[in-house]
Amino acid sequence: MARDTSLVLTSRTLQTPFAEAYRALRANINFTAIGQGVRTVLVTSGKSGEGKSTTVANLAILLAQAGQRVIMVDADFRRPRLRQLFSTNGNGHVPQMAPVGLADLIAGTATFVEVAAPVEGFDNLWLIGTGAIPPNPSELLNSPLMRSVMVDLCDRADVVLLDTPPCSLYADAVELTQIADGVLYVLKSGPQGLVNHVRVLKQLQQGKARLIGIVMNQVEAGAAGYGPYHGGGAPRG
Repeated sequence: MARDTSLVLTSRTLQTPFAEAYRALRANINFTAIGQGVRTVLVTSGKSGEGKSTTVANLAILLAQAGQRVIMVDADFRRPRLRQLFSTNGNGHVPQMAPVGLADLIAGTATFVEVAAPVEGFDNLWLIGTGAIPPNPSELLNSPLMRSVMVDLCDRADVVLLDTPPCSLYADAVELTQIADGVLYVLKSGPQGLVNHVRVLKQLQQGKARLIGIVMNQVEAGAAGYGPYHGGGAPRG
């Protein structure tokens, strides 16, 4: 697997084929979701290693570059990745902060200003880490307090992107589908496991999740390392 430093866009890589692939994703998301009133997008996958966190990071960067106010929220209490992705990408985008984040925001023990780190080098882009890992992530994410947090974040941003645990392993993402406006599902290219992906997607839709797109990651297509986007709809298979 490539190192995290090569996966997150920086000011030096915004004109590369890698960045252009994510611009295509941004264009599709803007047309099919954000342009239709979707403000909160939950990004998940079927299992670990599919590329959901890097998808959140790069989509957020390019949405912000286009002038939208974007908040990334690391809601993956099982294996938080966003802060690590940004702090090790070579530019030191995320400044040192107190170890508070989403859990503290939900508990009411910290404010937005205390938990939201501006991403240096990109205007209108903030990152909220997990904060202290709670013993009951699923219950916390499905609480009325979390709903209140999301309302507040939507008042502060045009788009809120939620990075969540793999939905076939934990209930956290499924719980959050009741709060998010739409779901973006990320999977790694390859013939193995497609049946399982279809099963997971059907379960999400049976739970009334609004699937706005499927991202196929790490497609062998030049230097992009990113593949087709498919709009929402019932999965086939």
